[in-house]
Amino acid sequence: MPFYRYVCENCNSQKTVFHSINEDPEIFCECGKQMKRAISRVGIIFKGSGFYSTDSRKNGVQSSESSSESKKKSEEKVA
Repeated sequence: MPFYRYVCENCNSQKTVFHSINEDPEIFCECGKQMKRAISRVGIIFKGSGFYSTDSRKNGVQSSESSSESKKKSEEKVA
């Protein structure tokens, strides 16, 4: 079951409530007004390989920039 953040529009106080996704409880503030569910930020941590641009490259495979630079150098040598 997840935590949900509720915010009072009257006094801007916040409260975190732990309940099921299927529940829709009526949460009241200390000032007496009903609080509304607010969207909060979620921290995401990517673990493992394949999440960085350098992880998907294999040894011996060149990027398009480095291969174009090597072509220019080889053209200069020929000319």
